Amino acid sequence: MEIDYGFGNLENCLVEVFHSDSPDMNEAKKIIDSGVDVNTLNDYRDENLLSESLRAYDSFYFSIRSEPYESSSLENKANVMCEIIDFFVSHGFDINGFGGCLGAQCLYALSFMTYDRYMLKVTKHLFDIGAKNRTISDRADEDETPWEHVEAERHYLDCCEGEHSLGNLYEALYRIYEAADKGDSYDYIDSYECAVGKKIIKVLASPNNDKPSIFYSMDLPTFKKENCFTSDLYFVYDRGALRTTQFADFWVDATPDESELVDVSECFPSIVGSEIKSFSFSNRAVHKESTTYTQPITKIEMESGECIRFSINFGDVEDKDRVAFFELM
Repeated sequence: MEIDYGFGNLENCLVEVFHSDSPDMNEAKKIIDSGVDVNTLNDYRDENLLSESLRAYDSFYFSIRSEPYESSSLENKANVMCEIIDFFVSHGFDINGFGGCLGAQCLYALSFMTYDRYMLKVTKHLFDIGAKNRTISDRADEDETPWEHVEAERHYLDCCEGEHSLGNLYEALYRIYEAADKGDSYDYIDSYECAVGKKIIKVLASPNNDKPSIFYSMDLPTFKKENCFTSDLYFVYDRGALRTTQFADFWVDATPDESELVDVSECFPSIVGSEIKSFSFSNRAVHKESTTYTQPITKIEMESGECIRFSINFGDVEDKDRVAFFELM
């Protein structure tokens, strides 16, 4: 064994089985049968054998592959991770053990691996079997939870790194946590990428109680734009919707309840009736004194050849005037 995972020798051998492209479940079963408690914690009490095994599989998987990754390969990776979780559960892993910390540790480990949309599937699987968002150990600070890490990471990727594709992926992950916390369904929540190839049927918006209309112009000293909005927008297709907010973040959600929304399809004549072809991301840097603000720009290209571009006025204005805006191209 080359790596010390922070457990005893036998437990380290179990984790090592999963540091592989194709984990040998029979070998793992033999090790467990020889006396390993699958609910064992490491010395710091912030990792367990399943969370560490998921990390081990993830690290080995990417060590033997070069970018770009094929979607089918990434989907298979997610399926294997779900199989690893089910294997541990079938051999006595208690997702609610250690006051719920065992499940939280697995969620936390997974939140470091969410760099493709198939990892959202594994997160949902953990929630499905009872994992809860909570502190990862009895020694952790109260904000040291998987959800807090996801929120911090999405802001970091967008504001500091300009990695808006990944920022939107973490937005979908954040929404899954939010739904799980409320007890709502998260089945339909997914990456914006799932909207590619979907034909937009209509565009709906949440009512804007602060303005007489959903879309309006802003004429400020450092920001002058049309088509500004603070409402949530839903680009509805068959059995789903691409959703965005006043922060111009994107994720896929279930078809919304139209009774509480406003139909704004007429504002998107070149979008409605066409399929989404692709997403592309860029950013604009706004410099103010010693601070640089990164404004994400999302461009959605339609099969019709039309495009729509979204951005926000972050950095141009104070928080109270924060809006998103769109431009048809």
